[in-house]
Amino acid sequence: MGWRSHRFRSVFIRKHPLLTVILIAAFFRILSILFSAGYMAHDDHFETVRIAWVWQHEGIFQEDGTLRWEGKPEIGVLRSAVYNLFLLGLMKVSAAFGVTHLDTHMHFDRLIHALLSMLPVVFGYRYLKEETDENTALAGGLILGAHFLMPFIAVRNLVEMVAADLLLPSLYFAHRGMKRESDTDMLIAAALGGLAFMVRMHVALALVIVPLAIVLQKRRWRQAAIFSAGIGGMVALQGVVDIWTHGGFLKSVSNYIIGNMSQPPTIPAPWYRYALLLIGIMIPPFSLLFIGSTFAPKVIRNHLVLWSSFVLFVIGHSIVVNKQERFIIPVFPILVVLGCVGLFELARSNNWFARLRRVGMALWIWFAAVNLVLLVPFTINYGHRGAVDPMVYLSQQNDADAVLFDCSERKKFLPYEYWDYRKPNSVQLLPTSGIDDAIKSGKVTAQSPPRYVVVFSDGFPENQIHELSLTLGEYELVHHGEPSLIDLVLHRLNPKYNHKNESWLLKLRSKR
Repeated sequence: MGWRSHRFRSVFIRKHPLLTVILIAAFFRILSILFSAGYMAHDDHFETVRIAWVWQHEGIFQEDGTLRWEGKPEIGVLRSAVYNLFLLGLMKVSAAFGVTHLDTHMHFDRLIHALLSMLPVVFGYRYLKEETDENTALAGGLILGAHFLMPFIAVRNLVEMVAADLLLPSLYFAHRGMKRESDTDMLIAAALGGLAFMVRMHVALALVIVPLAIVLQKRRWRQAAIFSAGIGGMVALQGVVDIWTHGGFLKSVSNYIIGNMSQPPTIPAPWYRYALLLIGIMIPPFSLLFIGSTFAPKVIRNHLVLWSSFVLFVIGHSIVVNKQERFIIPVFPILVVLGCVGLFELARSNNWFARLRRVGMALWIWFAAVNLVLLVPFTINYGHRGAVDPMVYLSQQNDADAVLFDCSERKKFLPYEYWDYRKPNSVQLLPTSGIDDAIKSGKVTAQSPPRYVVVFSDGFPENQIHELSLTLGEYELVHHGEPSLIDLVLHRLNPKYNHKNESWLLKLRSKR
């Protein structure tokens, strides 16, 4: 029976390789939709979801006509509002079906982002099938669909990931349009690339080199001109949107450039940070061969559109002092495609790699094994669970009318939107203060103690409970915002720098 089952799977994969890739990619993305709640980084909630959530309830513009955007500098908002408007549209759709809580809406939000993330999977597979063979296309599609990072970041509200969803299909159509001399393909490529730019303007580094690559590889001057004109039209469209949202043509772009030039880098790092990051993500020592193969002359010569876009993007971001890991996401799918092309060319060449096929197979097995070990915990990771979980709990309580947040041990950006769309009528402590400071300042009193207290602490908050009992009343633990599995593992590996990110929710039992 087991032999027949294995034979059936093997035949099915051979007959339906693309469907196999789609099913596997969809399976892990569904797991992320269901279990990968919360957010990954500050930007994929506070700069995206929070803003759209406030827009839905309070309007896009303030009374003075400026864009409603919490924490914006004096110069104005430093990014395009296109993606936030897209998120606002999703919220209006779910609201039309009676959804009022953000935690419920985010399942729909993650579903839409998961569908978008299938674009690089499908077009990466198609590129590899057209340029290599079926086995290479299958391998590349599986990596794009089930690399340990992909399902998790695929459902996040990261502008970098959404830009990646659009960028690889754009380059696919640019490459195909160049080979076929197709004006239609070039217009599609420009439209997709322009949308990627509107979501994350940094992808301009990957797009600006495309016309030159088209001319150098195939001398397709007409297609290069059409692509350039199309991208120019999309940039102009962004400028028109900026007139409405920012008060000036391409104001989001100029605000970003001026605003960042006047500020010191938030996360400075050496120039080689992204090179090391990509090597690590693709799992060494396999990654050394995988990435190294992309620099073969034949790969560069025959795939110049993808190769030049990838290299210029990485070089440009490596030159800039400010470096965050997520900045490199837009070109990660491109690297997967180029690496698969490179290994394909190595395998069919009569060189050392062709003679050491067992070594190559061992590296593939190593990569697959490590990736599978990491895939499940990353796919179901509840990002910032300690911050989100108590808010979800409070949203389900009818008596949550006075809440005190103690951030004295762990500085936190609090995602209030999971409780209410506005900052609730509560007392929020500054990160440097504690319960005692709140009492001394008169923010809370024994006559009107907060009904709930949320303590952000790695470990049971004995000191806080004792302090509360002496001054405000008797509190009991009603909910524990547990750390996610990834948070717990990282804490065990390096407790000095990796916090558990947990929370403790206390409820008043009796006044003092």
